[in-house]
Amino acid sequence: MAGRFYRWRKVGVWQMVLETLQQQADAAGELDWETHHVDGSVIRAHQHAAGAKRGI
Repeated sequence: MAGRFYRWRKVGVWQMVLETLQQQADAAGELDWETHHVDGSVIRAHQHAAGAKRGI
């Protein structure tokens, strides 16, 4: 499964899927291009920011 995901990513399948979905949603009037969101769920915090004790 992971191999297929990475191959598709490499050849641009996911980019095409995203662009197609955006075009369809925009054509249907479902997108608000004035609103922006940032997802930081994959950004690692410094270990001390996460509550880790120093010196361990």
